[in-house]
Amino acid sequence: MNFCKKILTAFFVLIMGIGVAFADGKQASADLSFYLPSYTYITPTTSPVLTANITDKTGNMHSPMMTRFRVITNNDKEQTLYLKANVLTENGYEEAMFSQGGQVYIAFTNLRKPPKSQALANCKMGAMPNDSPGVVAYPVTSVTGAKNKFIPGKNKYELYIKNGTTDVTVNVGSNVLKNSFGGNDPRGFYQAVLSLTEADI
Repeated sequence: MNFCKKILTAFFVLIMGIGVAFADGKQASADLSFYLPSYTYITPTTSPVLTANITDKTGNMHSPMMTRFRVITNNDKEQTLYLKANVLTENGYEEAMFSQGGQVYIAFTNLRKPPKSQALANCKMGAMPNDSPGVVAYPVTSVTGAKNKFIPGKNKYELYIKNGTTDVTVNVGSNVLKNSFGGNDPRGFYQAVLSLTEADI
């Protein structure tokens, strides 16, 4: 009788051990994973076409101009972006941002009658209005939202962007660059194209 109890007890222990093993076998896990590469998205958050009116006597705008870019990046390290401006001349698009007397300016050119490349160069050198027909320049009063500096040799700003979302605002003043506006500037729309890019070109 004692022997039967021992066998019965051993049988129950064995069954319970198997039950625990079966219970463990009812659970499993599988890893799902993906790799997220580094990315940078740059989008304008203002209208792509920004216009202002100027007074025909002074060349000053009635109000300043402003544009804004949004940068979203997951880069761990500080990233350098480049803010530049281009205008249309008879030779195609050329750099429009320049420094004069420690102040950064953006040149605007006539779209209906694109000026000669030399007229743009003359404006950047501070020539008289007669030497730069079809080119008018206005100051960059500030670039905000990210640490930045203007690089005169490259005629562009370097912006230092950190991880996350950054709104970069470019403000253009309303007072025309002295000697860049004159009676020989043809009527019509004047334009400069601002871009914020990863490429240092």
